[in-house]
Amino acid sequence: MQKEIEIIVPFYDLDPMRVVWHGNYLKYMEGARCALLDEYSLNYDDMAKLGYAFPVVTMQAKYIKPAIFGQKIIVKITHISNENFLIFKYEISDANTHDKIFTAETKQMVVNIETHESCFQLPEPFLKIFGGVS
Repeated sequence: MQKEIEIIVPFYDLDPMRVVWHGNYLKYMEGARCALLDEYSLNYDDMAKLGYAFPVVTMQAKYIKPAIFGQKIIVKITHISNENFLIFKYEISDANTHDKIFTAETKQMVVNIETHESCFQLPEPFLKIFGGVS
């Protein structure tokens, strides 16, 4: 399961050095994750209706080179594993040269919204969507 989105870097995402501020890469990752989940009719509202949330519990990131104002970038997300988390890998690259700009990986744990307890396996509705990866 994979998805790509395209972003043209807006001016307001820049820091005083006129490159994308490091925290905005997380926003780009979130945009790709939401687009992927929307494809499976499983956005955050859908998850909440089923009684679950999926907070990010760990993230590893590598900044390779800066993105700049007006640059067209591709944000690619790949679902790589379930284990007892949803694990996603991200790659941000220049849309024209395909040079890597940023890579990351996140783990999201399933939490029961009502009890606030962590779930150590994916509930059935999510296994139907994410079940093919281990």
